[in-house]
Amino acid sequence: MTEIILSIAGFIAGCIDSIAGGGGLITLPVLSSVLEPGAHAIGTNKIVGTSGALIAFLVYLKKHPLNLKKGMLFLSAIGIGSFLGSLCSPLVPKIYFRYLLVAICPVVLWFMMNKNIFIQEAKEHGSHMGKKAIFALFVTGSLVGFYDGFFGPGGGTFMLLGLLWAAKLSLFEALLLSKLANTVSAGVSLVSYSYQGYVHVEQGLWMAMGMIVGGFLGARFASQRAEKVVRPVLAGVVILLLLVQLKEIIISG
Repeated sequence: MTEIILSIAGFIAGCIDSIAGGGGLITLPVLSSVLEPGAHAIGTNKIVGTSGALIAFLVYLKKHPLNLKKGMLFLSAIGIGSFLGSLCSPLVPKIYFRYLLVAICPVVLWFMMNKNIFIQEAKEHGSHMGKKAIFALFVTGSLVGFYDGFFGPGGGTFMLLGLLWAAKLSLFEALLLSKLANTVSAGVSLVSYSYQGYVHVEQGLWMAMGMIVGGFLGARFASQRAEKVVRPVLAGVVILLLLVQLKEIIISG
């Protein structure tokens, strides 16, 4: 039954993520309920995150060439931040991660719903990249990487916005590089969590398989119209999952 739940949750997350993004807002709360909140759920979720980000990166790579010149600093900062975040996450008592899910996921969901506003503002911000922008790129990459390694949901969106604002890349270049950055972050933290003994491979693979299938099917129906339909579905699913976490907080405390 657990494997079926994980596969279905992964499938739903994959469909939604490929159309509107936000799959991690579904996979992490589900894993937090099936396993336990904190490092075990986050570490296992990195299997799902790595596979999803890598496939998305390969799909985007077929459509657009990769420009690493501006991205190497960001990728390095992402990797360092993600590694440090994965080391800090197990130090936090697991009960606090239920609070984090309930508090942070609605904020991340709001960013997901309104990311086009930030994308448009970034386009109007200019294209010059000076010394301050390079510093901002490294700081942004480090902070987003730390967040992604420590917790995770919405990390890919924050990477995209960071590249648009700090690196001044075009939208498609930023999308492509953000998928690579997401892959690097998830991969680095996956190795770290695995070394620390927090990755449940079987459960992670069941969810990852569901997400891959859902991602492929969702990509076939991806459009602006589909995104308008999927966004409220994402909000509804996330709210439902957060209510489950809130129930667990009340029961446990």
